[in-house]
Amino acid sequence: MSVAWSLTQAMNTTSSGSVEVYAQVPFAFDFQQIVDDLGLYHNGYRPTSDLIPALRDGGENSIDLVILGTCEIDLRIDWAKDLLSIWDERPQDHKFNLVCLVHNAKDTAWQDAITDWSRRGAIRIIAISEHVADYFRESFNVLADSTDPAIRSAGYENIPVDVHVPILPLRGLPEHPTREPLSKAVIQGSFNMDRRDYTQIFRELVESLHEDPAAWGYKPLGGHESFMADTDLPTPPFQLFALGSGNLEVPIELKNLVQVKTDLTYQEFYDIMKDMEICVPAFAGSGYYRIHASSTFAMAVQCNVPILVTRRTRESYAYADDDRAVVTRPAAMREIQSLKALRTGDASFFLNAPMPHTNTHMGSNQNLNDAVESMMNRGWRRTKREMEDFKVGIWKRNGDLAYRLIHD
Repeated sequence: MSVAWSLTQAMNTTSSGSVEVYAQVPFAFDFQQIVDDLGLYHNGYRPTSDLIPALRDGGENSIDLVILGTCEIDLRIDWAKDLLSIWDERPQDHKFNLVCLVHNAKDTAWQDAITDWSRRGAIRIIAISEHVADYFRESFNVLADSTDPAIRSAGYENIPVDVHVPILPLRGLPEHPTREPLSKAVIQGSFNMDRRDYTQIFRELVESLHEDPAAWGYKPLGGHESFMADTDLPTPPFQLFALGSGNLEVPIELKNLVQVKTDLTYQEFYDIMKDMEICVPAFAGSGYYRIHASSTFAMAVQCNVPILVTRRTRESYAYADDDRAVVTRPAAMREIQSLKALRTGDASFFLNAPMPHTNTHMGSNQNLNDAVESMMNRGWRRTKREMEDFKVGIWKRNGDLAYRLIHD
């Protein structure tokens, strides 16, 4: 729906065109409430079964741009074959362009369909992050040089590949207190362990709590099964929120610290997310850095929640490569270690720790020491103004793309 909003904004500026949404309604998880509250789309919805008949109307006011929200699904269903036939049937001056929104470059079951559209010069790919766009460009360049003349002649290298980041203009985002320690972190997304490394996060958090429970706002475990908040401390205890889908097994030691939330409506999700102070990607494996895009970044950015990242993450999610939106840790410093340092304002426990396979400490590496110092100096707090100004830049780039979609 964010693309529809960007297109509508662009059309309002140029006073030309209109947007129609074909969708199965009602939307899941009460998303229509968000659409209405934010004014993302004001027209009625048409059932997806109406799209093919509407496209067959090749008159003066015929549809000239078709945007498929998830091509990994939309170009695999039966009616997708009709799109190409209709394109061929239309007169030359009433063709339409096909725009494919993509999320996972490794989902290739639908990608054979690209060849015919590329041969007609009528397809455009839009990814939700730069690294996925880069992967498609690289793949298309390889296909363009194929030894198979049927593929080589399709002109893959001429397919436009763009990025549209789905950031909605949420309202009522709070300004977080400037004096309290870091106490609310969130991991957002599927509870699939192949996607997010909850096992390692939980293991390292339990270890850190045993080593220094007061740093997290808890009492020593003692004879209890679970760590208990130390209410005698002047600051709130640390909490880790897991927002997602599926089943998540939380170690008993973390029962009072980890809050698991599932099956939330969009409004419930945003209400919790807006209250978070930092977002932890917790990526497992390399997929989210190269072949598919995580919704975590867009969700955190639109809720004004800074994201704990490494240089590698910033390079993959280039739209978030901005100190106003992220907190950058050195890769040698694990996420739990970084959260502890940011919460306490003290990274000495890490810098003074032994460096593996040497007789010295971690801080003896000057580059690592400088990276930790940079993270600590900038801290985890980001002002509402910083985050809002950052999003304006994303909306401007989204708007520029929408203008090109209309006028190219």
